[in-house]
Amino acid sequence: MLETIGKPGGPRIVICCGSGGVGKTTLSAAIGLYGALSGLKTIVLTIDPARRLADVLGIGEFTDKARPVPLDSFDNVSGELHAMMLDAKRTFDHLIDRYAPKDMQPHIFSNRYYQHLSENMGGSHEYMAMEKLYEIHHQGQWDLIVLDTPPSRRALDFLDAPQRVMNLLGHPYFMKIVRPKSRVGKLGGRVFGLVMTPFLKAMSQVIGKTAMEDLVSFFSLFNDVLLDGFEKRARGVASLLSDSVTAFVAITTPRAYPLQEAGFFYRRLEERGMPFHGFIVNRVHQADSPADVDALFLELNDKKVLPPEVIRMLETSYKRFSRLAKSDKKVIDQFRNEIGAEIPILEISMENDEVADLESLYRIGRRIVGDEK
Repeated sequence: MLETIGKPGGPRIVICCGSGGVGKTTLSAAIGLYGALSGLKTIVLTIDPARRLADVLGIGEFTDKARPVPLDSFDNVSGELHAMMLDAKRTFDHLIDRYAPKDMQPHIFSNRYYQHLSENMGGSHEYMAMEKLYEIHHQGQWDLIVLDTPPSRRALDFLDAPQRVMNLLGHPYFMKIVRPKSRVGKLGGRVFGLVMTPFLKAMSQVIGKTAMEDLVSFFSLFNDVLLDGFEKRARGVASLLSDSVTAFVAITTPRAYPLQEAGFFYRRLEERGMPFHGFIVNRVHQADSPADVDALFLELNDKKVLPPEVIRMLETSYKRFSRLAKSDKKVIDQFRNEIGAEIPILEISMENDEVADLESLYRIGRRIVGDEK
């Protein structure tokens, strides 16, 4: 699936997508670790990592700064692994710092609407994940970037986030109704009351005059100062996501909703001609079914190797796990038929999903890229 990682022409960006709770963060870290141990300077970007994963990586905790992962337990390591937690607010602040004149920045940062927008606007986390990816890629210091995308209602929300944010912040109708405020400049609140449209007057009665002034002030600043820069970055992000250096991977589990999301994600990428590399079905129940399993339990009873109640518990557990394995296989086979046999689908078994240390994480990474020597 990702066999070309570390090889000439291989991907420099791996984007792991899927609904929440399917193990994206762990599998992203596994891919990143494999890249590092293949000699690549690698960084893993994540949104909401578990503390347990930070402990496994040996970094104490994830922060918004790239933290090196100690790889001393492996021999002859020529690559590097770093991990970073994405912070939407800090990324938004960095964009303001980049595109707004220095004398305007304090007014933007102190604007209450901006403070709320940068932390709570729908799509801001997805948009800032793409912004950070774009920024880090263009720094040119990483051989491999692995992005663990934000969990979202739709697995593809983050692809549309840049355009959704631009549609909101640069909407021509909204800019038309706030434009009068931008003309009053330093004339003060009395003039503001005279030039407000009826719509703005109605809004100010609901949310308050001060809050209304903050809102209009921010949108006016954005339209006059920031819009061009944000639009340019949004186009750059879209171009990077379509480039052959990027590899999309859909992560799911053998359950109806995650599989539905993964299939939707794949079809949208296919429509856009984006580079899709396959599905990873995580936490799959896989059980061998020896023909003489019933005879085995009878033999255990006859020889009294274990107490009878323990043998009954083992038999019940085995049969339950076997039923789950058959169910998972049926669901995955059906999904494979719907998607098409030519699309790679990799299964990660339930037991292999357990990560206790870097070695176990590395085993998952090798499984993902097809290197299981």
